[in-house]
Amino acid sequence: MIEFKDGVLTPANWFRQSWQMFEASKSLYDVFSSQEQIQTEKDNYRHVGAMKGAMLLLGLSAENALKGAYIYRSNPDISGDKLLSKHFHNKSHDLIEIAGKLSLELSDAQVDLLERLTIFVQWASKYQAPLRKSELLQASGKLKLEYPSDYKSLEDLIHVLQANSGFDEIHGWLVTN
Repeated sequence: MIEFKDGVLTPANWFRQSWQMFEASKSLYDVFSSQEQIQTEKDNYRHVGAMKGAMLLLGLSAENALKGAYIYRSNPDISGDKLLSKHFHNKSHDLIEIAGKLSLELSDAQVDLLERLTIFVQWASKYQAPLRKSELLQASGKLKLEYPSDYKSLEDLIHVLQANSGFDEIHGWLVTN
């Protein structure tokens, strides 16, 4: 079992989780993109649930990569044996806010993807509607997965974040924090 301090202060652990969520998301995408005809309500539940699950896992993948990169740059105070979410963002799971703290130069497509993933991680994968009407209005037209561009865009972003966090493609994790 991993030790708390190592788990939260080691970028490699955040990126490992990111890649696991990324790969799991691809597996769920395969379920919802299958050519199986939707004949029953249960088939529809499986199809829609797999899409929501794929986006949730893709969003968690992005969140873990962004947090891993931020941990590399800014060690949090864990003196109370707790990692406060405020270290990363003021509003839970706000991927754009974390990216902003990293001063990333994101393409318009990456900003759009992080905005959509934030919606799925905050509420759209878990609930039929958010707790605030304004969030529902902001989500209009954004509750979608764009394949394969969403996966390619996030994969590229994770590679960049990982490289800027002490990872070398040939030698692995060279720098420890």
